[in-house]
Order: sequence, then structure tokens, then C-alpha cells
Amino acid sequence: MNDYVHTPVLLNEVTTFLQIRPDGTYLDCTTGEGGHAYEVGRRLSSEGTLFMMDVDAEVLAIARERLQETAARKVIIRGNFRDMTRLLKDYPDTRFDGILMDLGFSSEQLTGTGKGLSFANDQPLDMRLDDTLKVSARDIVNSFAEGELADILWKYGEESRSRQVARAIVRRRHQAPIETTGELAETVATVFPARHTRIHPATRSFQALRIYVNDELNALDIGLRSAASLLKANGRLLVISYHSLEDRIVKTSYLALCENPVSGEPGFRRVNKKVIRPSDGEVAENRRSRSAKLRVLERVSA
Repeated sequence: MNDYVHTPVLLNEVTTFLQIRPDGTYLDCTTGEGGHAYEVGRRLSSEGTLFMMDVDAEVLAIARERLQETAARKVIIRGNFRDMTRLLKDYPDTRFDGILMDLGFSSEQLTGTGKGLSFANDQPLDMRLDDTLKVSARDIVNSFAEGELADILWKYGEESRSRQVARAIVRRRHQAPIETTGELAETVATVFPARHTRIHPATRSFQALRIYVNDELNALDIGLRSAASLLKANGRLLVISYHSLEDRIVKTSYLALCENPVSGEPGFRRVNKKVIRPSDGEVAENRRSRSAKLRVLERVSA
């Protein structure tokens, strides 16, 4: 087994709210290294089925290895959950007792895959979770107009100094192309005072570029509606988000489904009207969990 062990966020809450039945059918749309999937899988009997989906082939391979000794039937699917209807076409009659989307990234994805998702290690500036995507973060920072850059940083990173950051990027690339995450982080940092905030000044800019490159918000909107349509009666959709843009989409989508469900008949309810957050103990043990928010939707009629 791979030596890397992922610490899944809100694990107790996820396994509790999924109400896992040993013979049930479940889908982890963002399997990653299989932290949540493993805990679901080991609660399933040989009569249960776990679908594991992820756009990242490298981490999906780790998950496959981690779960190989669990009893449940396992179906491995590479792809973005925005395309789940197409990706599940070979299983046309499948409906799920529970579906999970964890919208965060593990340490392995952030620092170990070389995709340039983090400035913690100096890596090539790419950010494409799916290597078939045509436009990388490097393309954006080195070719987009200053105004376009500023708009991306503001819309997807809620960066208050988006115009100044965009100007600094354009100034830097006139000297030489920005090739690595370290060079970009260094460039962004020049816009901020030495003691800015408790988070690195490049955090919001990196978030914005990653979301734009992978079209994450549109994928989430589409994926939520598709997932809801695939739930059995009493099936639940759990989504863990990590920033306000994601959480707003999840909340809005849940409300819309409760008012205008995909089936055309009233059939959904929000299990928790207030978001579920990690305990102080979990945050102390896993700092990356501190911004996590869990929302749960249940289909109450078929």
C-alpha cells in the first residue's frame, strides 16, 4: 500500500449522516486517496456497492489500492462529477443510498502531485486536475490581459487587491515568463505589506486560478443537480465545501431542489439548515479542516 495516509475531514459526521447500510449503494464523487471511501467501504458487506469517482488518475490509483481488501463491490470511474450522468451510462438503473462530494484537496494533491496547486513547494505552474484540459494557470498568468486577470482574481478568489495583483503579474511577466508556483507567490506577495494577515497573501489568487482553470463552480452546479437525480428515496447527498463561493452554490442548489425538485414533485429536504463544522479537536489535529462546511440533503420520495 502507498505509505501516504489521507486524513478525511468530518469523517464521523460523514459516516453518521450517510446512514450506511451494509447492502447499500454509495458514490464518492471526489474519492481522492480514498479517506472517506475507505470508511464507507469497510462498513459495506459483499452485498454493498461503492462507486469511486475522481478526475485525478494518480490519487484514484491510491484509493483503489487502499480499498482492495474491503468486501464491497467496487466500481472505479475516472472523470469529473459534472459528467456523472454520462460516466454512469454503463449502470443505467443504478440509484444511490448516499452520495458524497468533498470539495477540498489533500496534502498529496496539493504538494505531492506536481500539479502546482499550492505554493508550499515550488512546482511548475499548471493547476489542471485533469491533464486533458487545454489551458493551464501558466497560460493564464502569462497571456491574459491585465483586466481579465483582475476579474478572475476578484470573481473566483474574492481578492480585494485584484487589480494591484494583476498589475504586478503583468509587470513581472514582461521581464520573464512566470513558470513556477514560487515565482507567482513571490509576485503576488509584493502587493501586500510584510505583515498582512494570518494566511499567505497569495492564497486567494491561487484559489481563483485553480477554480478558473478547472471550471470548478460550474462543475459543482451541474454535479449537484445530477447527484440529486440519482438518489433513491431516503438517499442523502453530502457536500463538504471550503470557501464561501462553493458553500453559496451548495446552499442555493439545496434550496432550489427543495422547492423545484428534479423529479418534478416535492421530494427533498435539508437535513441540516445550519452548516456542520469540524469540532475544535478535529481542527487542532488537522488544520486544513478549519474552513470545512458540511450540508446534507435527503430525497424523501422517489
